[in-house]
Amino acid sequence: MMPHARARCQPIPATRRQMNDADAPAETAVLGFSLVRSEAEQWVSRTRSRRIRRRGEWLRAVTCMVAGGFRKGANATTILVAEDIADRMPRSKDGTVAYCLAGMVQRLRLSKRCIAMHVQILRELGLLAWAEQGSSQRNALRTRLGDAFGPGVGFKRTATIYAPVAPPAWDEAMGHRIEGEGYGARLQGVTDAGRERAIGDARDRHEDRARGSSQSPVDNAGSCTPSVVVPQPRTSRSVDGGFKDRPRRRAARSQTSLTHRAKGSTGWTPRQAAYAMAQSEFVALHTWWAQSSCRRQLAFALRPFFAAGWSGEEVARELARWSVPLRPRHVASYVRSEIRRRVNSGALFLPDGSVAPYRQAASDDGRYQGWLARRRSEAEERWSQTASLRETARAAVPQGVRRARRVPRGLADARPDRVLCTSDELRAAMEKAPRFRSGEELWAEIEELSEVRRAHAGATWEFHPPAAAEPR
Repeated sequence: MMPHARARCQPIPATRRQMNDADAPAETAVLGFSLVRSEAEQWVSRTRSRRIRRRGEWLRAVTCMVAGGFRKGANATTILVAEDIADRMPRSKDGTVAYCLAGMVQRLRLSKRCIAMHVQILRELGLLAWAEQGSSQRNALRTRLGDAFGPGVGFKRTATIYAPVAPPAWDEAMGHRIEGEGYGARLQGVTDAGRERAIGDARDRHEDRARGSSQSPVDNAGSCTPSVVVPQPRTSRSVDGGFKDRPRRRAARSQTSLTHRAKGSTGWTPRQAAYAMAQSEFVALHTWWAQSSCRRQLAFALRPFFAAGWSGEEVARELARWSVPLRPRHVASYVRSEIRRRVNSGALFLPDGSVAPYRQAASDDGRYQGWLARRRSEAEERWSQTASLRETARAAVPQGVRRARRVPRGLADARPDRVLCTSDELRAAMEKAPRFRSGEELWAEIEELSEVRRAHAGATWEFHPPAAAEPR
């Protein structure tokens, strides 16, 4: 829990203005700054403060404005609320932050009224501006879903969006040169006084950091030479396995170094990798489902082709024959798995060793062959044990029933002696059967019938254009 959790909303002594009540103005501070009381001026379209995207810059502005005592009630809790808002600024490219009052209550352990009051203080100090004000009259789901929104989807009110800003009074105090006005103003540089102030602040931060680092021990054992390694206390868990008296396995290992490939090395030279990148660019441009892929990943996936001497055109033609129906989610992974599948299935021929096989070669110790022999002997033993049972079952079934079971159901008269015919019998049957006419004969008969009908009707299929009118 943070040290200021459950903190009461009290002004800290360091942030109070040391002046008498009679001399202090009610709501006007030094540097010509006045609180932003009007809600119309607390919007990004009407505010006089400029936009801030960086977290540290906005927190410096908050600390300066709170310490200046420009607003009654601004204290350490105000800075605490501002820090929670600043932590969410990097989530947006514009630095805008969603209010999320319920989440702030859970994180800061403060009441809703306390957080709302300090957010109002930040708005009046010119440190926050409304980018969008939440409302229960609008449905956020309608905007989020668009055309997919329909009856029964539900309702969710829109959220309040705040934009962290810097008031002109703070820019003037820091010596900033500002171009433009309002929310779109930009920081162009600093004055001489602002530069001196920034140098002094940087020195103070460096001294504070050095003072804090000198008080806390630093573990710099990794930078020591092997001869002056800082000794570590011996524990019972220092030996592998966690037991006290177990011998050290590291000392018993052989000193011979194993030859292996360095981590991250693929055996390809930079020139070969550059060539693969160029060819993969050509392949991606000529393959519709690989155009959105990462060129480096695609070049790595296509290395079996390039190692075999294929060019980019040949690889593109090979990928075009794969008939990919949809665009893969990860093109490089799909290409690697498809190359491996095609090589192992025999659909693609590449040099041996370029693609890892699915199954490793069988070992020569005879264990697999022994396992097959045991399976075969067990099957033969079971077959011999059940031979008497099979003979008993055949004897119990009548002879006619066994033959009838081979005949399909519904074809009781289908017997071989009734189905088989000689060639003479088939020729005689074809002579007695009506002759089958070909398609040409049928079309000729149809044309003859159409000619007869046209002759009887007195009409013709030919088109005769109307004769031209005779001139008068």
